[in-house]
Amino acid sequence: MDDDASKVVELSPEARDALVEKKATCPFLGSAVAEGKLAVRNAAENPLASIEDVRKLGNSGGGDLGDLLVVFASGNHALMLSGSGKLDKQAPSGFFSLELPGSQGSHAGHSGILQGDPETPGSGRLSEADFARLVTGAKDGLVKRSDVGRFIAQNLFRDAKSKVFGNKVATVLAGDLLDFVQTVGPALMSRFVSPGEDASHRDLEQKLTKLLGEDNLVGSVGEFGLLFAFLANKPGAQQIDGEPAVAVQDLEAMFLRKRLPAGWETWKKSRKDWVTNTTGLLISAGKEYRELTRGK
Repeated sequence: MDDDASKVVELSPEARDALVEKKATCPFLGSAVAEGKLAVRNAAENPLASIEDVRKLGNSGGGDLGDLLVVFASGNHALMLSGSGKLDKQAPSGFFSLELPGSQGSHAGHSGILQGDPETPGSGRLSEADFARLVTGAKDGLVKRSDVGRFIAQNLFRDAKSKVFGNKVATVLAGDLLDFVQTVGPALMSRFVSPGEDASHRDLEQKLTKLLGEDNLVGSVGEFGLLFAFLANKPGAQQIDGEPAVAVQDLEAMFLRKRLPAGWETWKKSRKDWVTNTTGLLISAGKEYRELTRGK
């Protein structure tokens, strides 16, 4: 084990806040770091986290979502900053980089809430205007899943650099997009439900997450699917019009205040809920994107 990588970094409140804002631009990871639930390792300027630490966080409450988080961490964030200032150095085995902007998992068509340029390390910042777009359709303090799907589609449509369905976009949009998202999308995502358990799977995980990264629609719904899966079994979770919904209060806590919902360690969080919610988001976002593109 790399001694520097395993070393827990002692951060001042100001340094921790800066790291969360500029580097750990994920509502779950950022909140976990901000609250001291996820240890920062190696160095504040080149922060790492333990893969086993994030597995334990995600599996808290008796679920297995942490096993899926490991796949994303190992695949999307396996590279750390080198002396050149680029994310082009392999992180030591058992660790992943908390430098999320500029990583393989950072992509065009992102929400805009927590990062600016997805290609530039350290470009995290908070956009309250983009957060307001996310919750604009809230009803009784709740945002239903299809409204988040609409938000995802709008982000992709607004960004000329976004890639949707790769080079086959014209063919897919001319055909039955709904059939695509109901069959191909879930089949693709199901490949992420059985993560590797040791270092020998690391290259495979990177290739799989890269495949998701090549389609910004699938990548975006996968990210918000994690959020829905995280909150799916929270006591008092509600639905709107038969759809899962998330509380604006929880979104504000994680995105704006960098705080995890009270009692989050106690409820079950599962990979199955990720597949279910990501598939639902894929359908709603895909349909909305088709409509936006038709009117272009």
